[in-house]
Amino acid sequence: KTFFTDSLFSSTGRFSFYGAPTDVRVKKSDVDGPYRYLEIVFSNLSQSTNAEIPRTALVAATIPEGTDYVVMLVGSSTSNRWKRGAEKSVRETVGSFKATLAPTSGLKARAKERV
Repeated sequence: KTFFTDSLFSSTGRFSFYGAPTDVRVKKSDVDGPYRYLEIVFSNLSQSTNAEIPRTALVAATIPEGTDYVVMLVGSSTSNRWKRGAEKSVRETVGSFKATLAPTSGLKARAKERV
């Protein structure tokens, strides 16, 4: 859990536009085959009012076979929108996440001619 929360909520993370998020809490964590799903609640600062806005995020993460890199898909909304129906569409989107290696190609890259 620490790797995911540190990656997403660091000062250079996805949700740190106006300062690092606060009250970060992993609400639920599940593993389904090679995929890990995290439901995370947190607050981040609003640009206009400088108020803390509660948000809910769903994270799907995996390490594709043959790599050492974690690939994540993050879907989120404000907690109010989450409760009013955004949860369903975020869960469908994140649930459809699949990450695989691209096939190797025998094609050679060549420079474009500039006229």
